[in-house]
Amino acid sequence: MSKQENIKTKIYRNLFWILLIVGMLIIYASSWNVFNEYIKDILEKVGLSVLSSGVFASVLKSLQFTGIFKKEIEKIVLGTKFIENRNDLPKLWKKVSRSIYNKKFPLISEELENIILENYFPTDHPYYYNDFRYTLDIDELSPENIIKFTQTFSFEVLLAEGATEALLDGYFKIEKKPELEHLTNERLFFRIDGEDYLDKVKKEDFETEFEKGYRFEIPVEGKSRFRVETKERREYCITDDNYKIFRVNKITKEMNVSISYPENMNVSFFNVGLVDSFERIHVEHQRKISRVHKKGLILPYQGFGITFGIK
Repeated sequence: MSKQENIKTKIYRNLFWILLIVGMLIIYASSWNVFNEYIKDILEKVGLSVLSSGVFASVLKSLQFTGIFKKEIEKIVLGTKFIENRNDLPKLWKKVSRSIYNKKFPLISEELENIILENYFPTDHPYYYNDFRYTLDIDELSPENIIKFTQTFSFEVLLAEGATEALLDGYFKIEKKPELEHLTNERLFFRIDGEDYLDKVKKEDFETEFEKGYRFEIPVEGKSRFRVETKERREYCITDDNYKIFRVNKITKEMNVSISYPENMNVSFFNVGLVDSFERIHVEHQRKISRVHKKGLILPYQGFGITFGIK
């Protein structure tokens, strides 16, 4: 610290006593007979002013110097309540994030901001998934290379704070191939907290050049959290389609994957777009793949994939 800064620091620390003494000296001088009544009156007022506003100012300066004001202002500006009361949070987030990476990637900063805000921040997400369990049980791979399996999805839906209504939506689809017409492709049940809603589902059929099936919507009311379970049976030729990709469409916390397969198959598992990868569990089992994701979150468009091979 320089000599000049050292002097300023000492003045700030002793500002209260300096102004107190100066104010008392001025008031004392107002009693001297060397001054006329007009000057005495002015000196008295100046002295009182120093003792009141001057002392108050010194206290404020002392608080500011010791960092009390700084800490309190930081609590207000950076506090949760202050942030929640703002109506420009997306703009605020963009400004903060831009200060982080705009200097490094100015040409793509805007696109990066929009992708993260629109797809990965839960601004428009009415709920998220928790404790997601996926089970793939491959019963058979026939001599004609027809794979026959059932797959079960089970997950808990947790609604946004204060919400008690949710609209579950999704789709069930199969490829449009003549060789698949005689094979099994069906949904066996769709349960919410144990009650089967399969016949209550609002369905909308669709058909494209390559696929057909239906979209569905299920309104759920009066619940802030509930468990969804669905099971499907599928059959198709793996020479036409030897892999499965599963991506979540909502933020998901914790996922457990279990895959079993027959002796005449090779099956492999891989991560899709994850920051934290799935971990291996139950590695001692033969013809069974077990994976768990507990670190971090699985964001929309992230998940896992499975490839099938013939021994």
